[in-house]
Amino acid sequence: MQQVIGFLRNSRAYDLLFKPQTKTPGDVQEVARGYLLIAVFYLHAMIGVASYMGDQAWYSLIQLKLLAPNVSAFFLLNGMAAPALGKKGPSSVLHLSVALFLFAMISHVIGFLILLIGVGYASNGEAARALFEPLLLGTGYSSFVGWFFIVLAIARLFAYAFLRSKPVFLLIVGVSVLAIWIGKKLGAPDNIFEWRNWLTATLFFLIGMKLPDARKIPGWAAMLALALTLLLAMINRHGIFRIGPCLTCDLHFISQPMVGQYGSIFVYVPQQLLFIIFLLWAAKISAPLLIGRTARFFGQASLPILLLHGWVLLILYPSMLAGMPRVETPFLFVAILCTAIVVHALLYSCLTWPLHWLQAQVFKLSQIGQRRQKVRRQLATAQ
Repeated sequence: MQQVIGFLRNSRAYDLLFKPQTKTPGDVQEVARGYLLIAVFYLHAMIGVASYMGDQAWYSLIQLKLLAPNVSAFFLLNGMAAPALGKKGPSSVLHLSVALFLFAMISHVIGFLILLIGVGYASNGEAARALFEPLLLGTGYSSFVGWFFIVLAIARLFAYAFLRSKPVFLLIVGVSVLAIWIGKKLGAPDNIFEWRNWLTATLFFLIGMKLPDARKIPGWAAMLALALTLLLAMINRHGIFRIGPCLTCDLHFISQPMVGQYGSIFVYVPQQLLFIIFLLWAAKISAPLLIGRTARFFGQASLPILLLHGWVLLILYPSMLAGMPRVETPFLFVAILCTAIVVHALLYSCLTWPLHWLQAQVFKLSQIGQRRQKVRRQLATAQ
């Protein structure tokens, strides 16, 4: 028993949860990212709950309406973490985007294997299409999180082009629009490479690069931002400026960061900016507390944990939903939240080594071309 306690005391989780932590801007961003990951765990569970409850769903729909739009905060935080993106060389920027594409592919392939083993496919042809079409078309991934890696990879490239050269950026946008149009004419899926998310992802990434230090956000501003972001999330819907706001008219509509799903982009963008103000302030004040350290535990390893979450969705969430009562209660929601946190924390703790090994291999693979160029330059210099 003492050996187990000693092991836990020497673990990274113990350091994060029970030892004092500093509050640098990077620490605050990790805490904020952790809160978003916990919200994603819960959000995906709420999607299942609302579907399972059917016509009896009410509180789960309200929570989805308030929580789901805020996935864009991930792009704002990624922009905050890359304030000098425009000063980097093209190869280093491309390297990370390639790595994100590889993460999306790995997420999908392992998710496909989970589905193949768990439920199977009607034929070998159907299984082959389920495996290869998403890899070729960049949409329809099996794991529910692959889309995020794709969109972030492309948003970083668009943001870099915008910062380095506006004419090049406009050229890339024009070529992308043409390629999407041609793809649709040839029968490609409507959302090939998740293009409907590119606009807001790039916009929020660029805005995130300019966001102030969380330590400069006063409490009164954060509380006001929270009230306003909740209000805007509830009233946002298609045609809001034509037919007016309504709190309960369309609970099934959930605004998302994609073309055709904003509700009104003039409501969605301010709502997200207000949310990130509150999130950063909440991360700042809670960073030394147990809840903040729990969030930072997830935020420090966001890539491997997001990968893991995609597979947890496929393996554990269906069985968890099958045992639920058909009544929405506060206890049900608290139990789902706590279970999601504990399950992901335990699985990540048990699978830390393979997940980080996989992450290291992805980054190595994404740098192959870059390393070859470096070797060629060294050889040329030596000659």
